[in-house]
Amino acid sequence: MPNRPHTAPATARPSGSPIRRRLSVLLATALTAVTVLAATPAPVAAATAAATPGDMATMFLDAINHDRGAKGLVAYRAWSSLTTLASERAGRMAAAHDLSHATAGGNVGDALDAAGVAWMGYGEIIAASSYPWGPESVANIDGLWTNSPPHASIMFSASYNYVGIGVVQADDGTTWVSAVMTESPDHTAPGARNGALRLRGGNDIVFSWSGSDPRLQTHTAGIASYDVLARKDGGRWIRVRNHTTATSLRLANRLAGHWWTFRVQARDRRGNLSKWTSDIRIRVP
Repeated sequence: MPNRPHTAPATARPSGSPIRRRLSVLLATALTAVTVLAATPAPVAAATAAATPGDMATMFLDAINHDRGAKGLVAYRAWSSLTTLASERAGRMAAAHDLSHATAGGNVGDALDAAGVAWMGYGEIIAASSYPWGPESVANIDGLWTNSPPHASIMFSASYNYVGIGVVQADDGTTWVSAVMTESPDHTAPGARNGALRLRGGNDIVFSWSGSDPRLQTHTAGIASYDVLARKDGGRWIRVRNHTTATSLRLANRLAGHWWTFRVQARDRRGNLSKWTSDIRIRVP
């Protein structure tokens, strides 16, 4: 079974999305990629029971991101909306035993619009392999993609930041894959961390914290502010800082004999919120 690579160009279209209208001018075209059908030196082996489709998707993501890191690129961040779409597309190809973007579901941009996914550009790479289900088929397909310039241009894009990978095993044991990448606004939640909590001067409480926003290849929003809650003993939470850019506070002259508990939440510049940190407390003696 010979390799059959090809490319399929697509154009980024304006839509009703305000995000798209503002940003579509940044990308005249979006490459929706290419197809490889893996050569098979041996019949399909029995499936590896431990490898679920989710396991396979993780293997593909790890392989792609390892290769991206070797080139100095930021890892693609998995996005469940793209994973759902890619899984549907891989499933259609596996059911039909036909490797094509048309069989997968047609234009990726239309599918992203239908799923409500905001995008400024997209790419899709698809493949099928008769190598044994599990690490062997992952390595086979990853190698074919990496060594195919049209596929590699999407795998190693300096614009795309999110990915969804769908992997399906057909009834004959073959592996079918769709990987959909997008350049999209940052929707990844930032992180917040408790810092030091200590007493100063006997009954002044000093609390510090920090935060970070996971880095994307493009469009990382960055930390904008923090909210801080505090409560005395088992009382109600009080918002002692709201939308602050500071990373510490001092509550002076607290009454002796009480416990004070704190938690913090980070917000990025797109309004994405972190989880509240775990409670941290101190007693004023």
